[in-house]
Amino acid sequence: MFFLFAALLVMIMGAFIKLGNTCLVASTEQLIKHKNPSKIFEIINSWFWVILLITSLQLTIGFDVIINSFALSWMTFVGGILIGLGAYFNRACAVGTISKIGIGNLNYLFTPIGMLISVFIFYHFPIDGPIQINDVSLITLYPILFFIISVVAIIFLFIYFTSRNKNLKFPRKIIGAPTTIISICFVLLLLLKKPWSYTNVISDIAQKNFNDKKENLILFLIFFIAVFLTSFFTKSYKPIALKFKSVFKCIIGGALIGWGSQLIVGSHDTITLYGFPLLLTSAVIAFLVNMFTIAGCIKLFG
Repeated sequence: MFFLFAALLVMIMGAFIKLGNTCLVASTEQLIKHKNPSKIFEIINSWFWVILLITSLQLTIGFDVIINSFALSWMTFVGGILIGLGAYFNRACAVGTISKIGIGNLNYLFTPIGMLISVFIFYHFPIDGPIQINDVSLITLYPILFFIISVVAIIFLFIYFTSRNKNLKFPRKIIGAPTTIISICFVLLLLLKKPWSYTNVISDIAQKNFNDKKENLILFLIFFIAVFLTSFFTKSYKPIALKFKSVFKCIIGGALIGWGSQLIVGSHDTITLYGFPLLLTSAVIAFLVNMFTIAGCIKLFG
């Protein structure tokens, strides 16, 4: 029963990643080139919904959130830079890559392949990864305070989205963007004790780490099926032919993202949907370094 619910959540995540065209590169580019913070606010909005959900569950049923955190070190900064460079070179972050695949850009199928290859290589290097630590989330230490903060922030952002576009349908005003639904699904997977992201599954495949993790591989397949079915039903799937230059960029971009994800343990999806809302130090630093790397590349190279 739990697995079926997890499968449903993964399907919803796949569908809304496709529908929302969620991508940190696109969000940063919109902010820098067009001075429009809407997409960044959508990501921030999703964080507060995650905080609201976690604190609500903690205050009502005593939900004990899983804390997977790692010691802050040089790896955090290098990892953040690598996934930022990879996202820029790829022209889409790890989550945005799914959106690209969903609309039929077959070149982006090579991004996960690049990630897979780089993680496999990294796994066979004699390099110790980041050290896992018993971190504590401020969110879980002061749930009432952060519950209030999240409610106030969500109301403010609701007003922001409403004033920006009075023609928005009411449900979209409430959630701000599909990014919020994706984040909520991510937290509900935590509630099931199944923290899941497609980049972590790629890492497991590369490391042949599938003892008791076969369910994650099935969820991985369900995730991609949901992406393609959403494209089919919304009639948005328009295949883009493979081009050597595009394939090369996707492989290199994916390789950089994959390598960086091993230094911070988690890629764009994990640090954005899980680490940052929980205010875990290494995740917050990695996300900011990642974002500023993308912004710097856009400023310098367009």
